[in-house]
Amino acid sequence: MRRLSFAALLLALLGLPVSGAAAEAPLQLLSAGYPRAFFFRLSERAYAATSYETWSREFDGLMGIMGKALDEEVPGRGANVEFFSRFKSTHPGQAVLLHCNGNARDPRFEGQRFFAGHWLHHNGTTVTTGVAATADETVITVADPTLFEVGGGRYKNSNDDVALCALDANGRPDWTQCEQVQLLAVDRRAKTLRVKRGAFGTAPRAFSAGQAYAAAHVSEGPWGKDSHLLWAYNYATTCPRDAQGRTCGDIAAAHLAELLGPHGPLAAFDGLEFDVMFDEPTGARARKARGPDCDGDGKRDNGIIGGVNVYGNGVVAFCRQLRTALGENKLILADGSFKNENQQRAFGVLNGIESEGWPHLQDKEINDWSGGLNRHTFWTANSRAPAFNYINHKFTEPAVGPTDPKQAEVGFNIHRLVIAAAVLTDSAFTYVQVPPGGSRRNPAVWDELVAGTAHRTGWLGQPTGPSIHLGQRAENRIRATGPALAPLLSGPDAVIATDGNAVKLVARAPGADKITVLLRGIATAGPELLVTLRARADPVKTSVPERARLVHAALRPAGGASTEAESRRFMSWVNPRDFTSTFYFSDVNAPSVDLELTFESGEPVWISALTIHAAADTMLREFEHGLVLANPSLHPQAFDLAALFPGKSFRRLQATPSQDTAVNNGARVTGTIELAPKDALFLIRN
Repeated sequence: MRRLSFAALLLALLGLPVSGAAAEAPLQLLSAGYPRAFFFRLSERAYAATSYETWSREFDGLMGIMGKALDEEVPGRGANVEFFSRFKSTHPGQAVLLHCNGNARDPRFEGQRFFAGHWLHHNGTTVTTGVAATADETVITVADPTLFEVGGGRYKNSNDDVALCALDANGRPDWTQCEQVQLLAVDRRAKTLRVKRGAFGTAPRAFSAGQAYAAAHVSEGPWGKDSHLLWAYNYATTCPRDAQGRTCGDIAAAHLAELLGPHGPLAAFDGLEFDVMFDEPTGARARKARGPDCDGDGKRDNGIIGGVNVYGNGVVAFCRQLRTALGENKLILADGSFKNENQQRAFGVLNGIESEGWPHLQDKEINDWSGGLNRHTFWTANSRAPAFNYINHKFTEPAVGPTDPKQAEVGFNIHRLVIAAAVLTDSAFTYVQVPPGGSRRNPAVWDELVAGTAHRTGWLGQPTGPSIHLGQRAENRIRATGPALAPLLSGPDAVIATDGNAVKLVARAPGADKITVLLRGIATAGPELLVTLRARADPVKTSVPERARLVHAALRPAGGASTEAESRRFMSWVNPRDFTSTFYFSDVNAPSVDLELTFESGEPVWISALTIHAAADTMLREFEHGLVLANPSLHPQAFDLAALFPGKSFRRLQATPSQDTAVNNGARVTGTIELAPKDALFLIRN
């Protein structure tokens, strides 16, 4: 990754000297020792800092910063550009990354660049009375007022923004003749909307009775008390096009390339991360009369047209456009970890993902250990080079009422386990959940990131090898591999056959949405079961080639009907490249169980290896200067360091006073060490 030719720009804008070495400095987040860590949006308060020197001293202790520097979501954040660019000039090896909403934007931020049909709307309704071209508030009569909402949004105090447009000769919305209005009130009995006219830079228009259409914008947020609702982008391949034939993705990619390009205001930035970017449109799963209309024909389609996910395919196409526009010298990332598995699938286009909350925001017990590992290891194997994934450490409690969710309190053991997951999956680490003694306005650092009181970034050095799943060393409880697995698998909706060194699965029914196979009657021999699956799969015929397919592994009592209470379910990905997923079931309470594997869509899947071990998924990874151990189990687990690392010795970190002085006490570690449930340990090599 070329580092960066922005010195001339910085000299011109800031009057600062930039050396040739600075312009070519490699990013520590891609090359330095582990753990690789950076400051998240704590750094964003640059816009309110008293001076650059005071602000930069607070955030120069890790390997970079990320924050908002545009007004696309929160007004005023554009003021961060100067300090962020200056930080890059004085810390050339540190990454400076833009945090950007990938799903929607405040229409007040450069909204005029977009054609009316580029925004995503709900299905709408006919305007039944004539509408005059006036700047005054107007009462409009509509056929179906139930499609509009007031008192919504994150804080339950936002009203819909609404598009008014003419209908064409075929009765479809004509997005070339459109006015934006703000909804003030709905009278469902009278079937009227009271609106503020000519909003967001548009001019009031006249519309004839029965020849006009009203539709609410699909929106999110507002993400701040002073913010506006964000309008969702219509990334679908069926998005209405403007007079130049451009889609929403065309405009969004061109704008970002302009901002981040060599002559743009964000030229010094190393790349960006899309805070949210989904595989299906916002509101697609809502059980309401209204929902996303991705081809702009006035009818709800939820992004699926003719059985094709036109929205998800369009998201990948947008990422591909942006990659082409920015080239290979900028990092492009997007969210990749959501409980509902609705993350974007731009594998091979993006450099990696953010896990906002790992394994996900409300999994403070780390129950989805396997899903979290699979997501990051699959992305590492299938990202654009250089691969760069990161965990954004935070847990929240479910929101109650129109308030921001509260942070969930967890013990030091959980914090350590999440940091361990980062280094085990070659991921960087950042955090909203700050250590004791810190706050959201105080960039305190977790001891494991900097070796405690030693305060050394990258202190572990480089890994000496891959992460090791110790449970895989236990006996494989099925003694068949490759083609020999075929007789052990069953599934009424699958054709199961051998194919070379693998078992091939194909859905029996044309156009099937899944393939399910069972491995029955697995004797458990205890509460722990670790499954590994090595598989590859053809892409879905109706998708873009970059998209991978979901695979789920579930465990249930042998011979029993599945229920949500009985089954445990974890996810991974499959694509045309062989990949080994792990699925760890930590609380097995039946003497015999069935394993169910479900692959998204009906195209062929090849299983080349499947193993099952009655063991916990304890893990370790050795580094040049240390060792990381992890125990995701509900039970204590022993690590025989003398047997695992003969002739080597380790000691614990020395904690800073406000952090975990009991575990990180600086003591020498010898022999066998027992690690508590749901815990990890970082050790320094003597």
